[in-house]
Amino acid sequence: MVISGIYIETIPGEADNVSKALEKIQGVEVHHLEDGFKVILTVESDTVDGSYKIAEKFKQIDGVLTICLAYSNFEGEPFYQEGTIS
Repeated sequence: MVISGIYIETIPGEADNVSKALEKIQGVEVHHLEDGFKVILTVESDTVDGSYKIAEKFKQIDGVLTICLAYSNFEGEPFYQEGTIS
């Protein structure tokens, strides 16, 4: 599983509308809104590619200005497990 923390800036006053659109996307959980233009969320996916595909959908949401990856955690992601030393 890949868990990513993401910070999104919106057009001022649009954070609530953007967060409602984000919450409709499978794998997305909105955690915090601030100052009417900041959204903090997590994305959960089985793979890095899946996580990327989810985040690509954010670009299509009206009001989104900036998408910033804050962290990623790769728990059991197949791509990263291949190089694991036994």
